[in-house]
Amino acid sequence: MLVDVHNLDGKKIETLELNDAIFNLEPNSELIASVVQWRTSQKYPFRAKTLNRSEVKGTTKKLGNQKGGGGARHGSKKANIFRSGGMAHSLKGDRSVKNLSRKAKKLGLMHALSSKMKDNNIILIDDLKVKEVKTSVLRKHLEKLDIKSAFIIEGETPDNNFALSIRNLKEVKYSTSDGVNVFDIIKYEKLVMSKEAVMSIEKKVLSWV
Repeated sequence: MLVDVHNLDGKKIETLELNDAIFNLEPNSELIASVVQWRTSQKYPFRAKTLNRSEVKGTTKKLGNQKGGGGARHGSKKANIFRSGGMAHSLKGDRSVKNLSRKAKKLGLMHALSSKMKDNNIILIDDLKVKEVKTSVLRKHLEKLDIKSAFIIEGETPDNNFALSIRNLKEVKYSTSDGVNVFDIIKYEKLVMSKEAVMSIEKKVLSWV
């Protein structure tokens, strides 16, 4: 598969051949979702915990007579309709997701990359380098490339000026190829990679067994 490579000004420089086994699969949405769920459980292992009816402290004494009181019948003050009562369908406080195999993680990454490619949301840049540390200048480069939300991946040798310039842009995330993951690929609209990052990712994926 041949994909256009641009510079930061949006000008086409060349074309680059990508590995079809990584970037041209028919995306499996269920597999991608399972990897995202696993990643979320690793990143945010705990969530809110609320008490259900059996966990709330309080009396279980009947509130009144079954009949003749003029109101609805209630069996316990701990019912969810009362203030300080237990919550119906309470949150359990944990994210119990089984660990994924190495093969599943590899396939999830490949399918996530293929999904971005299928949606035309991958942008290849010849070189992610800038002459000086200026967020405003880098923002203009991103606007020329029509990038509003992106996961930007550099190779193993990132440019310090680029890294410092991009850190104040909330709509993008910057990482080296070692940090590529399904969660961020799916989270952001565009996936932006340097040529060096593409080669590094392909080498990394193909080396997994």
